[in-house]
Amino acid sequence: MIDPITTQVIRNALVAAAKEMQTTLVKTAHNPLIYEVQDFGIAMTNAKGELIAEGSGLPGFLACIPPSIQAGIAHIGVENLADGDVFLTNEPYDTGTHISDTLVYTPVFYEGELVGFTAIMAHWADMGGIVSSGWCTYSTTIHQEGLIFSHLKLYDKGTLNKPLYDLILKNVRYPDIVEGDLHAKIAACHTGARRVQALCGRYGPSAIDAAMQIAFDQAEKRMRREIKAIPDGSYTAETFMDYDGVVFDELRKIAVTVNINGDEMHVDWTGTCDATVGPINHPLVGTHALCVTMLKSLTMPDDPMNHGHYRPLTVTAPHNTMVSAEYPAPCDSYGYVAEMIVHLISRALAPVLPERTPACSYQMAAFQFYQTDPNKGDVFSYGEPLDGGGGAFHTDDGATGIMFLGNGDAPNVPAEVAETRYPVRITKYAINIGSEGIGKYRGGMGVVREYEVLTDNVLIQISNENTEYPPWGLNGGEGSGASKFIFWPGTDKEVTFVKERVSDYGPFNSGDKLSFQTTGGGGWGDPKERDPKMIEADLRNGLITLEQAKEWYGYE
Repeated sequence: MIDPITTQVIRNALVAAAKEMQTTLVKTAHNPLIYEVQDFGIAMTNAKGELIAEGSGLPGFLACIPPSIQAGIAHIGVENLADGDVFLTNEPYDTGTHISDTLVYTPVFYEGELVGFTAIMAHWADMGGIVSSGWCTYSTTIHQEGLIFSHLKLYDKGTLNKPLYDLILKNVRYPDIVEGDLHAKIAACHTGARRVQALCGRYGPSAIDAAMQIAFDQAEKRMRREIKAIPDGSYTAETFMDYDGVVFDELRKIAVTVNINGDEMHVDWTGTCDATVGPINHPLVGTHALCVTMLKSLTMPDDPMNHGHYRPLTVTAPHNTMVSAEYPAPCDSYGYVAEMIVHLISRALAPVLPERTPACSYQMAAFQFYQTDPNKGDVFSYGEPLDGGGGAFHTDDGATGIMFLGNGDAPNVPAEVAETRYPVRITKYAINIGSEGIGKYRGGMGVVREYEVLTDNVLIQISNENTEYPPWGLNGGEGSGASKFIFWPGTDKEVTFVKERVSDYGPFNSGDKLSFQTTGGGGWGDPKERDPKMIEADLRNGLITLEQAKEWYGYE
């Protein structure tokens, strides 16, 4: 029997170890998408692949990692695991996202006994697919999207699998960055493994397992109490995606029913359309992970997550839909659907959890600058999601300049870092005034980010969604608009993209300019009920004009 104090010491020591893994990764990674944007997930599991601790990476990644490890255990066999092994996997139907989010995991042994796993999922700079750096806009099969690893052993008992290592670096466009990030992920996994082994040396593996079983049961008990406080019933929501990247004129529906029955939650995606021809599909593992994310954030967001938190949750979907894609459905642009999964659950539960469910935030808008031909100049790749406006709450305005909700408000790449590392200059970074949805509480505002290219032969890829059905408001609040990308603004070459996504667009040459303008979040409540003091604050800050205040809010 283990005492309560020791139980909490062990639980929090594991959380601290996961945070140390995160520090190792951020300080050693080569790609700003990892060390600035924090496009990663960090997790530690027990020997069964059940989550015992996590770092503070992207929420959607975190609940994907345990089932990926469990799939690896089934595929490899426990008897074939050894101290010093390092595995790679990125097959979306196992890992839950797209192949760029490669999972590195290592088994942890103590005195010959398997005691757990440490793992990091992070976005690679390139996977060798049909377009640079992933997020292909038009792939029609997973095999066009790059290298696929299915629980391959990169290190065998500490010995590098040189042929596999060479194969990877020969098939990516930016081998130096990929190599650096790969070693950073391995180093971080080893950091976590050492901390687990030290904890085993102090308390013993059986005490750690006993402590975590108690933590699982405690988390489950509290989660069931939180779910039971939600009125029983079936709550529904649906929306449509712009297009799948290939078939332009066909809207694709996503539908959800959230069933609350006592102390259990069941999320059913029946009514969602079949997997699409283009690459916006989302695997069921990832859909389940995002349902976990929303359950946790709507009930007990501050408690460090473990396996027990999602025992009361079940998730189902018909075979091979947009939220349950199966081989060989393309998944490279999965994030559009991922964002809608998050917001639809929130929208479905808004009538019974109004104090916890904001209006819809802005959706995926991202870019990628790149030059891949060494005969045309220096090879590079620079891209990131753009920030925008968050949805309003029932007590306050939405946040301005956040990263989209499904990614937990990840940071962006600072201008100083972008300009130091890449041939671009950021000439403007400002609030996109007027982009918000109005309401008693208005949505947060998007941003305007403008670039000047400082070299020749640069191509661009853009990602954008939810322009036909933009972010919605709640309880009488109005929706916002659509993000847009303007190339060569103010010239006779000016072109604007809103709904259409493009890859390999250009070339852009030194001196060319681009303007990226993201939308805001939806409003909450009747705009005519907005507090005059809030209107006056926006007027003083130059966020609205007097004419807008009168028209939108009836201000006098």
